[in-house]
Amino acid sequence: MAGGCRLGQLFHQYVQQTRAQNSFSLAISKRLTFLGSSESIKKGSWQFPLHQSDCHAFAVAQEGQTVHGGVIATVVEDASTMHIIANDTRGRKAVTTDLSLTYLGIGKVGRTLQIETTVLKVGGVLAVAEAQVTDISTGKLIAVGRHSMMFVGEDDSAMKFSQSMNSVFDV
Repeated sequence: MAGGCRLGQLFHQYVQQTRAQNSFSLAISKRLTFLGSSESIKKGSWQFPLHQSDCHAFAVAQEGQTVHGGVIATVVEDASTMHIIANDTRGRKAVTTDLSLTYLGIGKVGRTLQIETTVLKVGGVLAVAEAQVTDISTGKLIAVGRHSMMFVGEDDSAMKFSQSMNSVFDV
């Protein structure tokens, strides 16, 4: 499963790089777990545990508290970004051009989300992926999303990490 290894390798590098920085993605990436991908790497699986820190700042701390929708959006964006970049055989940098989510339920503190990503298209300029977010304990669909990205870098630019530790997804 060479393709799946590429996605896992890219995700590991991204997490290590992000953890070395002071960034918003740090709070998300350190808990996002890559579970694996299909042979063709068009489908990927991820998990994300929900914590109290994922709630609105004014929320009362308690088990089962509703998490902020922006956390779910960030998880979808991070997972689908990794998946799109891993499917680009030219290894280019990419930036988000559109991210849309439809919330069908709520994420609750203490539960774990399953994120299933599917790369629909990787073209010369644009790529599109979909994601489905499910609450593992209930099996209920929490959100569905679509993520479009535009390639902006030269070939192999996504895998070249600079000394300044800029994100591979920044222009």
